[in-house]
Amino acid sequence: MIEAHLISMGRSAVYVVEAFVLLWIAKAAYTRLYRRVNFKAELFDRGNCALAVSMTGYLLGIVIALGGALGGASAETDWLADLAGIAWLGLMTIAMMLVASFLCEKILLPRFDNTKEVVEDQNLGTAFVEAGVHIANGLIVLSTQQGEGSLWTGLAFWALAQGVLLIAGRLYEFSTEHSIHEELEKDNAAVGLAFGGVLVGMGNIIRLAVAGDFTTWQDSLVTFGLYVVFGFVVLFVIKKLTDVLLAPGVKLSRQQTEGTPKVGAGLLEAFGYVGGSMLIIWIF
Repeated sequence: MIEAHLISMGRSAVYVVEAFVLLWIAKAAYTRLYRRVNFKAELFDRGNCALAVSMTGYLLGIVIALGGALGGASAETDWLADLAGIAWLGLMTIAMMLVASFLCEKILLPRFDNTKEVVEDQNLGTAFVEAGVHIANGLIVLSTQQGEGSLWTGLAFWALAQGVLLIAGRLYEFSTEHSIHEELEKDNAAVGLAFGGVLVGMGNIIRLAVAGDFTTWQDSLVTFGLYVVFGFVVLFVIKKLTDVLLAPGVKLSRQQTEGTPKVGAGLLEAFGYVGGSMLIIWIF
């Protein structure tokens, strides 16, 4: 019995080491291929908090996505096959994260050069939006690998989920009284934090739409569509409830934009979306 536990713990330690190797590869891909920046110099010499926020969200998204593969690893199965599966999923996840970051720049924030905003201008608001995209993406990837289905169906529903996430982001911008682009251009961290919370909350709800076993395209797409509509309705309700219940008598959007932006107002709105989505996930 003790020997079996020792073997299990030894294999688990190997899985953890592999996960950290994947995180190192992810960091290298982000800093050397995508951002082309000296992370150590930016973080410790320039004190670039924006880059740290963006990259932390990116790495956290990858950790969340790896949860499915690591949670499915077992001492009772072929652990070498598990190692290969984790490696393959990790590399795919890194690629998906970078694609999501590219889509964030081109669709959610089309007026910006995100690298310039995050690296050169140290724009914390833009960094919060990027971090939200990555965490939402990690939740979606985690969900796509937890049901029964082929690699291609998983990728197809991940792509659909990305489209919905981007649409949700644009709808949120249209629903606000202020221009998110203009506020982020002013380095408004409060607005970026609220927007990042919206993306994480919506990503959490969207993962319900891609969860479960794949049956047929018709059934799976109908289920996906129902949850997407549900998610948009919930997003609207949460936006109203956050103002009414968490900050009665105060308009959070105005607190984020008028006078000196209140980061606390952005954080409270972000909590409303993330916390509300978690309650919904637990109910379902």
